[in-house]
Amino acid sequence: MSEERLRIALAGLLALAALGAGLLIGRATNPAHHQLPAAVVTVAGIPVGVADTPAGALAAADNYVAVASQSVEQNPAEFAQLVRDIYTSATRASTLAQAARVRAADVADMRNYAQGGRAVAVIAARRLDHYTPKRATVTSWLGGFEWGPGLTPRQSWNLVDTTMVWRHSRWLVTSMNTERTPAPVPSIVFVDGHNNQSAAFNSRLAGMTAPYYGAG
Repeated sequence: MSEERLRIALAGLLALAALGAGLLIGRATNPAHHQLPAAVVTVAGIPVGVADTPAGALAAADNYVAVASQSVEQNPAEFAQLVRDIYTSATRASTLAQAARVRAADVADMRNYAQGGRAVAVIAARRLDHYTPKRATVTSWLGGFEWGPGLTPRQSWNLVDTTMVWRHSRWLVTSMNTERTPAPVPSIVFVDGHNNQSAAFNSRLAGMTAPYYGAG
C-alpha cells in the first residue's frame, strides 16, 4: 500500500472488500464459551453495536472497522449505508466526502475491483483503551489482503483508533483514524531477522486480545 494510501486512510478507510459474508458479528463470550445476548445485531445487512458494556464496545468496533474498510471501495452503497447507520450525524457528510475522494484517487484498486479483484479485512486483535457508559475508544490491529487478475497478492497492517458514543440504543462512530506509526507485520517478523523480536510486537500490541468470531 502506497504512502498516499496510508495518508488517505486517516479516517480508517482501507480499500478492502468483504470475503463472502465475513462480517465479524461479535458476542460477549467468557472463557467457558457461554454465549450471552448478542452485542452486535444486523439491521438491513449492517452490523450495529447494541450493548453499552466494555465487551459490547469491543464487538461494535470490531465490526465497524472491518466493514468500513472492506466496503469503502468494493461496495460504495454498503459503505454509505454503514455511515448513515453507525456514524454520528456530525461526521456523516465529511466521512462520505472523504470516501469519494479515496475512490477517485485510487484508480488502480478501483480498476482491480471492476475486473473481479477481491480483498478481505481481518481484525487480528484489539484493545479497549477507554470506556465509560456512553463513550468508548478502541485500538484495532487491522490486516488487509488484496488480490486480483492483474494484481500480485499483497497485504497491509495498520493500527486503527476508533472513538464511539452511545446514542439511540447503539454505538455510533465519532472518529476512525489510522495511526501514522508503523504497525507490527507478522509475515515480516518471522522472515526478517532484524525485526524477529517480541519487543516489536509488545510495544504496539500490549493489552490487546483477539476478537471472537461468530454469528449474531
